[in-house]
Amino acid sequence: MTIEQTQVEQALEILGDGTRLDVLGENADLLRYAESEVTAQHSERRLRVRVRIKRAGRSAAGTLETLEPEAVRTLAGRLNAAMADLPASPGAEETLEETVVAQSPGEVEKPAASVLEADPAVRHQWFSTVRDGLGDSAKLGGAIRFDVLDRVVANSSGLFRAETLTKASIQAIAKQDDRSASVKLVHRDADQIRVEEIPGRLREALAPLPVREQHHGTCRVLLKPQAVNSLIATYAFWALGAHHYATGRSAVSGRMGEQVVSELLTLVDDATDPAGLVSSFDAEGNIRRRAPLIDHGVLTGVVSDRRRAGLTGGVPTGHAVPDGWRFGGDPVPSHLLLDAGESTEDKLLAETGSGLVVNRLDYLRVQHPTETLVTGTTRDATYWAEDGKLVAWHPQLRFTFRMDEVLNAVIGVGATREICDQTFMDSIVVPSLLIDAGPLVLS
Repeated sequence: MTIEQTQVEQALEILGDGTRLDVLGENADLLRYAESEVTAQHSERRLRVRVRIKRAGRSAAGTLETLEPEAVRTLAGRLNAAMADLPASPGAEETLEETVVAQSPGEVEKPAASVLEADPAVRHQWFSTVRDGLGDSAKLGGAIRFDVLDRVVANSSGLFRAETLTKASIQAIAKQDDRSASVKLVHRDADQIRVEEIPGRLREALAPLPVREQHHGTCRVLLKPQAVNSLIATYAFWALGAHHYATGRSAVSGRMGEQVVSELLTLVDDATDPAGLVSSFDAEGNIRRRAPLIDHGVLTGVVSDRRRAGLTGGVPTGHAVPDGWRFGGDPVPSHLLLDAGESTEDKLLAETGSGLVVNRLDYLRVQHPTETLVTGTTRDATYWAEDGKLVAWHPQLRFTFRMDEVLNAVIGVGATREICDQTFMDSIVVPSLLIDAGPLVLS
């Protein structure tokens, strides 16, 4: 799917002054499997056009699934009628318009041919590689997905930004008896995903260890990258956006320059870093800028859109979210990178001593944002360690904990990072973290 610039310009002309278009063409090719058999293989094509008109201190928004002129004219009539009934309410972000239009995004990421040109046989080969490598003793489930995203943000003041992003992902969940293990790999370039390594990782994770009774009380906890992914993404979503910070809804509001987590942690948001999934601009057309957030535990910044650019030196960091986004309307991090440490995975396990090893956190839900209180469960390959060795499978657990307390209790950081993602963030690049006994109480 290609979004033609002439179609966008025609739509802007119909809609008139003060219009911004956020256009997304989504092309998704999926293969799903369960019980070691392919259950579905299909493609999805979708065009989503978000329209925002700001004129004479009034604002209205709507959506379309086409750029056909007649549909655009119909929406224009509805939005103009709606604005006629609204009171004027000027927005401070309008003063940034010329600055944003003048900014250059630099070199736009090139889409990967390995995703653009892949046919269904490639995805089926990935599935076969994992299934056959896993063998008959375990059942395989999960999904393979290749995405091509055509993005355009343009407005009636002359802004026009466009990019095509690719993404390949594979999730493989292996089940054997009452045990399960999972691996998820993502990258902009399908050729960079080492599918052949997945069976060995799953077989190792399905180690035939005994199952112990649930531990009660405190212990050290080793969080592997997929578990850290959920923790860091959820914490950053609620704590490190400029609007949450300014309105007191963040746990770190008013604490700029203070230590808020362990000094072992340094976190940035950087959509230009090739270690993650690169992208160029946000839903307002703001250029994505590197945003330092936490430096050795000290809060150094937040991410912003135009409305909250005053908190980031008067220029938005490129973190505006789409109109009508299901996760809210406030700026939030999108491309997180947590610095690696110096500890090998073996060293972290040795320092765990007698404790819990968690490969994945699931259903992490925020109960109290300003206290960072969440509930969640462990999932897939949760172990008990003794003297630095995995000795047993541990039953899956439901946790209730404060994320800030857990992040303040970090005593070890892994040297190897993984690229992860979330439905509400483009990419999260994180290592394993070792948490000291205390914040997580097993009951």
